[in-house]
Amino acid sequence: MPFNLPTANQSGDTPKFEDGLALARFDDLLQKSHPDWAGTDTFGHADDGERYHFVFTMLDEDRAVVYDEGEDPIVLEATTRLATGQKSNFAAILKGILTAAEFALWEANESFDGASIQGRIVNVTVAHSKKGWPFIEATHGQPKGKRA
Repeated sequence: MPFNLPTANQSGDTPKFEDGLALARFDDLLQKSHPDWAGTDTFGHADDGERYHFVFTMLDEDRAVVYDEGEDPIVLEATTRLATGQKSNFAAILKGILTAAEFALWEANESFDGASIQGRIVNVTVAHSKKGWPFIEATHGQPKGKRA
């Protein structure tokens, strides 16, 4: 049976999106396993490679979907570890998606309509990784003016 090596750069081109403040639509929250990230982190703590991925579709100032050159929507993610405490990155990203009332309920382990946040438009900060890939660095709540 022949052995086929994949060619380099099969993952596609880096999405083109500038750093800074932008509008995005929150689409989903996924838990993904990254075995290649498992091991020991820079602080000497065990890391199992599990992450939450907050998935966003990028929007323009008119709240229309932004497309790449291949005419696919530009989808960026905020990635956090599985820790969900008040000082975690997970809580910081979530706080920028939820209303103050929803976040208070979440902190108190009270129920609220979690499905209502899917499709919510929020202000985000976009940054680029050391390898040049754009990602959602922070969320800043719902924009003023037009309703989501």
